[in-house]
Amino acid sequence: MPDKISESVVIVVAGTILILLLLVFLLTFFFIFQRRHLQHQTEKAQLHAKYAQEILLSQIEVQNSTLQQIAQELHDNIGQLLSVAKINLNILEDIQKDTDAQPYITQTNDIIGSVISDIRSLTKSFDGDFVKDFGLEDSMIQELNRIKKTNKYFTEFITEGEKYSLGYEKDIILFRIFQELLNNCLKHAVASQITLQLHYHKNSLEFQLKDNGQGFTPEQKSKSILNSGAGLRNVQRRAELIHASFAIDSAPGKGTLIIIKLPR
Repeated sequence: MPDKISESVVIVVAGTILILLLLVFLLTFFFIFQRRHLQHQTEKAQLHAKYAQEILLSQIEVQNSTLQQIAQELHDNIGQLLSVAKINLNILEDIQKDTDAQPYITQTNDIIGSVISDIRSLTKSFDGDFVKDFGLEDSMIQELNRIKKTNKYFTEFITEGEKYSLGYEKDIILFRIFQELLNNCLKHAVASQITLQLHYHKNSLEFQLKDNGQGFTPEQKSKSILNSGAGLRNVQRRAELIHASFAIDSAPGKGTLIIIKLPR
């Protein structure tokens, strides 16, 4: 009888151990499966993000290349033709002195001179090498001056801290963001004053663009980002590309403040 009890105990203990081992195996298998599944999902998300980043970088490279081609075309062809036209007008102005046509020739000459100056300014903003050669700050100032020359806007540039560069790739992306925001401001803000601030912090660069325009509600902001093919959505994507935060502070009648902060 005791032998049978001992045998039963051994069977129960052995069975319990086998069940526990099976449970441990199943739990271990489930844990490994979940970890590998999570790792796979993470790798998949990283690949997707990397692919999206490469696509966006390619788009920016293509855009820069296209803008440089346009700048070259404007400078070499249209600018040259206008320069020839200006020379001809100068000759005509000398011939037609003291005639009724002279004031109109002078005025046309001045207009063409102004157009040539604007084209030269525009080609600089199109050319990514301008940012490489002169830096982010001077390139932004050049854009503000171009806007100021229209006599429709008062522009202001404020800088704080010791100036430094984040590298050409980040500089050119931030410059294109600035151009996009400036373009949006001119098209939609109904503003008369535009202020750009660059704050050089030890560990980050803070970019602020403020206007005194009509502003908008949070609902309008969300709708604008959601529906725009470019515009604010493009700005947001580019900000993410350089790991920058992107914030908008606006209200109807109080203008708009856009803050972009990126790590150094």
